[in-house]
Amino acid sequence: MAHPNMMNVYKGQNSMKQYFDPDYQPPLPLVELPDILNPFREVGVRIYAKMMTALPCQNVKALPALNMLQKAGPLAQRAIVEPSSGSTVTSMSLISRVLHGNTDVHAYVSNKTEESRLRTLQFFGLKVVLYGGPAQPEISDPRGQIRKLAKMAEESEDIYNPGQYENMHNPESHMRWTGPQLLAQLPEINIFCAGMGSAGCITGTGTFLKQKKPSVKIIGYCLQQGRRRNSGARPFPLFDRIKFPWKEVTDEVKEVNSIEAYRLSMAMSREGLICGPSSGMALKGLFEFLQDQKDSERLAQYAEPGTGEISCVIPCCDLPYQYMDTYFKKLGEEDFWPISNLSLKEIDQGTYDPAWELSKVEAIRLHNDKPFDVCQLGNDLRVCKESTSSSISLIDLRQNRDFKCSHIFGSRNLHLKSLDPNTPSPFDEVSILEAQFRELEDSINELFSTGQSRRATPILVLCYNGETARLASSIMRQKGIEAYSLRGGFQAFVK
Repeated sequence: MAHPNMMNVYKGQNSMKQYFDPDYQPPLPLVELPDILNPFREVGVRIYAKMMTALPCQNVKALPALNMLQKAGPLAQRAIVEPSSGSTVTSMSLISRVLHGNTDVHAYVSNKTEESRLRTLQFFGLKVVLYGGPAQPEISDPRGQIRKLAKMAEESEDIYNPGQYENMHNPESHMRWTGPQLLAQLPEINIFCAGMGSAGCITGTGTFLKQKKPSVKIIGYCLQQGRRRNSGARPFPLFDRIKFPWKEVTDEVKEVNSIEAYRLSMAMSREGLICGPSSGMALKGLFEFLQDQKDSERLAQYAEPGTGEISCVIPCCDLPYQYMDTYFKKLGEEDFWPISNLSLKEIDQGTYDPAWELSKVEAIRLHNDKPFDVCQLGNDLRVCKESTSSSISLIDLRQNRDFKCSHIFGSRNLHLKSLDPNTPSPFDEVSILEAQFRELEDSINELFSTGQSRRATPILVLCYNGETARLASSIMRQKGIEAYSLRGGFQAFVK
């Protein structure tokens, strides 16, 4: 296939329109799954993933959204309303901006939708409208949100409802782009397996492939009944009444367990084919079909003449990120490596800024315009006169015996039981960080709740090597106290 933009560069005033135009792009990647993801490789089956996630909108619905809005003409400049909580309406939002500068796109979403998906819609500038009742109404049900929005658009000259479930420009987009690309990239294709969301992809792609190569087997998958929908796939009763002629091109429909679909999409993502649960469902549906054919000794009939191999394609429809919470709900702990040092999530949540870690010279300079009570020690280290000031401007965290041996004039000893001259940095050992954080929290809370300190006075914190003081200054900063640590600690100051 010849393409006008093989270097994949988009310039000029029409750069965004060209970027979203599949006719101006190289074909989307078609990647064979590694053997670790293909349990049927030993019997001559090759499985390819069509990476629809490489589209600008990063999902398969970008194609029908583009085709529907292109074919809508002036209607696409009205307020757009669509019952969708994911890829379709997000793609419409992006494409309507690119084609028409139209930002008035409304996503009608079930009130049972996860918070992460709602935030994704908000992130992309959609106006989100929640509705109650069934999350997946039947398409023809006049009480459902699909029919309500269609009626709303029919009765208003200011509203356009693309209607992905009944708009023939949906499947036509895959006849226009997906099918031709697949056949050009993989002429030996034997099986195509896709989901039954709006049935646009399987209808359009299947129609094109059947017209050009009638031997291609088209397999659909749907969600097992009784399973809550968390991706594009729908249970069979909800798409059985879709008006698209999917039944004319689909040879078989497999019901898929969503847990296995999530696990498979995670496995694909970990191997480098990053994709969401719809992709895992497609792969699981294909596995179910291939296993049935193998068990009944009919698998060989799908092999390509001359090679004896069976080439299968699944579309990778979307990305996993918006479903991340659902992955952890559906899958077990054994599917994920545990997080080490998880106890640290409960402590040390403050900010660290290099500007709060001062050298000796910087600390003395700061004294010029803020009241630090610091003085430089000479070679004769002795116990300095204790400060009688009620304000605390310098805090020394060292052991009491070391403080008495030598310290900076005006400092106050707030010795930590968890700190001595040989204690490693708290950032090197978790147990030390936990112990010092909790001890510092208690000591700082007690110290600054007595009213003896003026918070307008900056605090300089010292320890042996500067690391525990850095932790202390972070804790103080989180409490609104202007605190600094001395880089290298008391040892650096003495040098």
